[in-house]
Amino acid sequence: TDVTYIKHNGKWYYLAGYLDLFNNEILEWELSDTFDNFLVMKPAERLLKRKMSTEHQILLHSDQGVQYSSAGYCNLLKEYNVIQSMSRAGNPRDNAVMESFWGRFKDTLRKHFRYWECDDLRSTIEQAIYYFNNERPVRKLKGKPPVPYRTELVA
Repeated sequence: TDVTYIKHNGKWYYLAGYLDLFNNEILEWELSDTFDNFLVMKPAERLLKRKMSTEHQILLHSDQGVQYSSAGYCNLLKEYNVIQSMSRAGNPRDNAVMESFWGRFKDTLRKHFRYWECDDLRSTIEQAIYYFNNERPVRKLKGKPPVPYRTELVA
């Protein structure tokens, strides 16, 4: 998980995302104009409520940002018996997969979704995440998008 910043209509917005390393699928996300704990806690709680039925313990990796090291976030993970993993201080390479994803995502948001021309940033982000999860081919998934790849393996 990580947070990125997007400037839209002269205002900064913050986008938190939770990426599954298995298939590069964005499992949950939150967009806000406020950089607070709820930005990372709301999508984390939605994700963990859905994943409660799994028999396997969940591991969530993040950087050491203030939201991810807050008592509220740490307590939320403990409540769901989640293993918390954090990058070393000042080492963004430890969260390279998420940093790389945000780079590709923002590039696509600019080139294909022209987000600065849209009135509703949330809707544009939602469309872009749908595109990344369901339509955009991923080389490591044999050219399939994340959701079709996952569903084919389950079937």
